[in-house]
This record gives sequence, C-alpha cells and structure tokens, in this order.
Amino acid sequence: MNIIIVILSVVCVLLLVWLIRIRIAVRDLAGQNQEMSATDTNRLLRNSAGIKMFDPLINSFNENLKEQREKTLKAEKMNREIRESLTEISHDLRTPLTAASGYTGMLKNMKLTEEEKNRYIEVIEERFETSRNLVDQLFFYTRMESGAAELQSEDVDIRRILTDVLALYYPDFEKKKFDMDIDIDERPIIVKGDRDAFKRIFSNIVLNGLKHGEGDFKLSLKADDVHGVCRFTFSNLATNITQEDAEKLFDRYFTKDHVRSSSNTGLGLAIAKNLIEKMHGTCSAKLVGNVLSIGIEMTHYEEVLAVPPSLRDH
Repeated sequence: MNIIIVILSVVCVLLLVWLIRIRIAVRDLAGQNQEMSATDTNRLLRNSAGIKMFDPLINSFNENLKEQREKTLKAEKMNREIRESLTEISHDLRTPLTAASGYTGMLKNMKLTEEEKNRYIEVIEERFETSRNLVDQLFFYTRMESGAAELQSEDVDIRRILTDVLALYYPDFEKKKFDMDIDIDERPIIVKGDRDAFKRIFSNIVLNGLKHGEGDFKLSLKADDVHGVCRFTFSNLATNITQEDAEKLFDRYFTKDHVRSSSNTGLGLAIAKNLIEKMHGTCSAKLVGNVLSIGIEMTHYEEVLAVPPSLRDH
C-alpha cells in the first residue's frame, strides 16, 4: 500500500513539474509574440522550453508569419511603386498640357502671321494628342490589371494586322527619315487571339521603337511550320540603354530617365507583354551590342491552306 502511495506521489510530482514547464513555455511563447508585435523584426517563435509537443504549433505559426510578412513587403513595394508612378505620370501629363497652354496664350498675340498661327495650332493639337494617348494607355492598363478587359479568342491573321499597323506609322518613319528592313511572310499567319489586342501590341512595340530607337530598324514575322509557331522580331539601334535596362523594359511604369520621354507612361511594352501572355504567347527583349530586339512567339496553324475564306482577304 505504501509503495502505491509513493508511486502516485511521484507521478503527481512529475505531472506538476510537467504542467509548470508547459505554463512557463506558454508564457515564454506569449512573451515572444508580444515582443515581435511591438517591434519591427524578422524573428520567429522559438521553442525555448524544448517541449516537442509544441513544435507543430510553433512551425505552423512561423510559416503563417513568414507568408504574412512576404505579403506585407509586396504590398509596401506596390504602394511605393504606385506613389512613384503617380508622380511620374502626373508630370508626364502636365508637360504636354503646359506646353499646349503656353502656345494657346501665344495665339492671342494679334501680330502673329497666319503661318505662325497654323504652326502653333498644330503644336497644340499634337500636345493634346500626346495627353490623350497617355490617358488611354493608363486607362487600358488599369482595366487589364483588374480583369475588366476581356480578350476574344478567334482566328486572326496577324500578318495582316501587322501590315496595317506599319502603314499607320509609315508617315512617322518618313518624317524622321527612318528606314526599315521588313521581312514578312507573304502567306496568312493564323493564330488564336484577340484582333484588337494584336493591334495594340504591334502599335506599342513599333511606337516604342519609333520614339526611342536610333535607326537600323528591322522587322520580321515568320511562320515555323515545323514547330507550329510564328515569330515576330522588331530590332533597332539603341546606344542609350544597358543590358539591365533591356531586362526591365516590360516592367510596368519602367521609368529609366534616358529611355523614357514625356510622351509615354512606360506602360506600352508592359501592356504588350501582358496581352501576349494572356493569349498564351511569349514576349522577350535582348540587347546584343547596341541592337535592341523585342521578340514575340505565338502558336499558329500549320495548315495554312485551311484558312477560312473570311480571313484570306482581311
């Protein structure tokens, strides 16, 4: 009987010690959590008491803590980018509007010749068109990021779309005395995608080259029937950017001063890449020497002869 009482007493003492250890461990974890909440730290909970049964709980808490910290860092980075972008965009919008306002004031000068008035009006129209394009790019990018801009999936001949875009910007290349070496397949190149999206993609890439390129323009659009893909490449001389810049060209709001002008938001190429990827294609940029190349690859139909009649003449 005495032996049983001794054993029970020992068990009770051990349980009491165990409970005290658990209480101390819980108090220690609560203290660690309170300290981490009060300070900006990257520390994680530690199992100071060495009680193994707490390990799953502590590990789970630490994993959630890491995930929350990553989300917080991403949110802070996004907010920082948004603030910087709003500053840059407001500047970009204000620049052409201020210029237009200045020329409007000059038009009030009654001593201007008719030729001078026409020239000022032309400049004002150009500045307002620049502002409109800036707002359009920003508005479209916002809709695209929010998922409001839905893309169609239909058979389109991107060869035809590209030639239409080139025709649209031909006068601008002529005005700047820029020549372009063009190599485009003579047959239709049919892909699945959104017609308007491809117009915007090609327009943004060509316009980017027109504004920032320095010459030696080359454009290629070829179908690779063996691999079932088509490849679009636009290249030009670009001595004002580095390899690091080339890797950031598709970043939204890319604001490298020497590759950006007041006539764009830095969104054009970001929009192009986003749209291509939404249509299951790839978009990339590389700098070889002083030549910058932007490439697109899309899946296309190998059976070109099976192109619907409605597409052959568009």
